[in-house]
Amino acid sequence: MKDLKDIFRRTMENYQRYNEKVPVLQEFAMGYRWLMAVDTKGRLSQALRVGSEKPQDEYEGILRSLIGKSGDRCLERLFSWGDPELRTIAVSILNLLSKPFNTEERLAERGIRRSAGLNFAYDVWGKKAGIIGYGLYNDFFLGKCAEFHAFDLRKSKSVLSVRIEEQESTVYPQGICWHLGANALESAEILAKLDIVIMTGCTIVNDTYRHILRACKKAQIRGIYGPSCELCPEYLFDLGYNYVFSASVRNKEEYMKATFAPLPVGNDLHYMDKYELTRSGMCGK
Repeated sequence: MKDLKDIFRRTMENYQRYNEKVPVLQEFAMGYRWLMAVDTKGRLSQALRVGSEKPQDEYEGILRSLIGKSGDRCLERLFSWGDPELRTIAVSILNLLSKPFNTEERLAERGIRRSAGLNFAYDVWGKKAGIIGYGLYNDFFLGKCAEFHAFDLRKSKSVLSVRIEEQESTVYPQGICWHLGANALESAEILAKLDIVIMTGCTIVNDTYRHILRACKKAQIRGIYGPSCELCPEYLFDLGYNYVFSASVRNKEEYMKATFAPLPVGNDLHYMDKYELTRSGMCGK
């Protein structure tokens, strides 16, 4: 988890810069999609549960052992164990630690522009675009790009619909080049030709984000999105990203109630403040 240690170091530099007190962990929640960490101030962070995990009773024991400890001590303990199955926990806590420094004012002090919402005000006409982790950005890419590629670990039955008629079958959604059921790196030759690449933050959780970024040799717009990438933006920009879209839960109790409902709606962004980040002097809007 060397990369996460680097993110941790950069995050702690901000704690020193702003003389901020490190938050203390109050509870964790293992949702059907997200691992959530909550501090004593009611702030909640997330990491999508895409990585390998230990059996639930063992996982619960580890999480319980971190409650009541400051976030830096929790991460130092996780790093000392060196267990890749604890990566999801570490990402969630790193996201929690970054929250105090992701305000518009503090980001501006560090040369980073924060704007509200999901707008993606880039010129995409005639470009070759790819989304890694299908679900968002259709409004920006579909029918506008010369090529729109969608990469997803899910198999076709979890993403596509098929209309079966007497003479033919039609697969939906249309107008998209699909690459399903495999890691995007298995299509590295396609990634290398794209002008725009936006990848889900869960690539941080499963530790593929750096490799995918390196494969996108031509891309002028290199983005990462989702609550899993709420962590230190300086690290992401230095790595080579020039666009970040993330979101932060507004009200912990409201979000928890929706998460633990008998039939979860799954519209997570409805409960979050959405924002985009760009750094001064980088390829952007």
